[in-house]
Amino acid sequence: MRTPPSSSACFSHWRIWRRYLLILCAVALAWAGTAQAQIVTGTDWVVAYNLPSQTDDAVLEGEFAIRDLLIAQIDRLEEGNQATLATFTLSGNSLTTGGAAPLLQAVSRALDRGATVQFIVDSRVDRNREFQPGLSLNRLARRRTNPMGLFGSPRSVLMHNKTGLFDFGADEKWVFIGSGNFTGAAHTRQWNVATLIRNRDLFDAVESDMAEKRAGRFGAKKSREHDRVRFRLDGSWKESWVRFAPYPGASGGRNSAEAEIRRLIYDAEEQILFAMHRFNRWSLRQALVAAANRGVRVTGVIPESDRGRSPNAISRQTARQLVRAAQFTSTNHVVLVPARASATGTEWDSGQLDLVHAKYAIIDPDGERPIVVHGPANWTASGLSAPDGNDETTLFLCHRGIAQAFLEQFRRMTGNETGNRNGGGEVSSDTRGGGVLAAREKRDGGVPAPAEKRDEGVPAPSGE
Repeated sequence: MRTPPSSSACFSHWRIWRRYLLILCAVALAWAGTAQAQIVTGTDWVVAYNLPSQTDDAVLEGEFAIRDLLIAQIDRLEEGNQATLATFTLSGNSLTTGGAAPLLQAVSRALDRGATVQFIVDSRVDRNREFQPGLSLNRLARRRTNPMGLFGSPRSVLMHNKTGLFDFGADEKWVFIGSGNFTGAAHTRQWNVATLIRNRDLFDAVESDMAEKRAGRFGAKKSREHDRVRFRLDGSWKESWVRFAPYPGASGGRNSAEAEIRRLIYDAEEQILFAMHRFNRWSLRQALVAAANRGVRVTGVIPESDRGRSPNAISRQTARQLVRAAQFTSTNHVVLVPARASATGTEWDSGQLDLVHAKYAIIDPDGERPIVVHGPANWTASGLSAPDGNDETTLFLCHRGIAQAFLEQFRRMTGNETGNRNGGGEVSSDTRGGGVLAAREKRDGGVPAPAEKRDEGVPAPSGE
């Protein structure tokens, strides 16, 4: 005969459930206080995007929606739960407007509660830096009780992930994939977007990739068995899938994420929208032009800081080539639009560093087969195809609700409702009428595409 639980055990279980319910209520209230469109939820997914203010003096409502979503998951962790976090850069000392300080403070609380937390960082991250007194990666890793696991990539590999894995037990396994690093600038100075997905198959695939890193295997040394795992979300029109860079077996790039994105662009029927921090892949430029020549509306945004005159402006040639009028067969051209400099102002991108840090494409958001391509990977060789490229994660999400959430982010960031057909030309940062832009044709004489530059071949700016 089973022994009934003691009153102390019942009280302990009640305390755990009470805490869990309080946390869920707090998260729900936090989301309710945010502009509704910034936190879009489905049965097993969440899409969040931030609202940059370009200042550290004030916090806009919803400015830190992505950071707060991530911290809410850390605050759910209890004894027996497990989490893995990974980021390329880590900064921000302020508990209010920073990235690192509030995040590590939440990790410290989770460790106090008995949760297991692992943290993976790129080799360039300073593990001794204290973001608050006594609050650093190394301090958390050297706790006397329940220390945090801490792992770093070798200097020969660029670990570009922005990931969170949360195992709350049973089927509560969630995967966070963002475009922004765990920094203050990712929220106050940049436009970023993140997904949070509950799915065991996706969780197991990303956990396998993180396990390789925890074992010291980065880049081309890690196992490929978990690459291209498929998973199904509630309400999706077909299975989604995930890719992990680099792609050492991708002969000529044919088995890479770049090849898959190119095929999706060629299959587009109605509309393509993209937001890309860095973009220099010639094959994807050509695919977008071909789509426009088939009648597909193509609208994109690339930050001015990465398409201007700076030596580090990797996207300059892409911006010039995409709007060259001579390559189009009709008046339906690729249109590049600027991003808003801040979420509340009337100014537009005038060269603010890394203003658009999102890396996504939305294909046929209003069609029968909408797809979102999203993750930390830029559209560059080291992000999408190089055998010796970065450690990256790219999601291919076949879901109408997710596509509509990304579409809302694009509209909020650019003020552009549908992508206009203005006859092409490179779009200036000058605006007329809330996102209807004056275009000027920039003829480049059909200059052939240059040798591709590597996206992270230069030191990452502080905002990255």
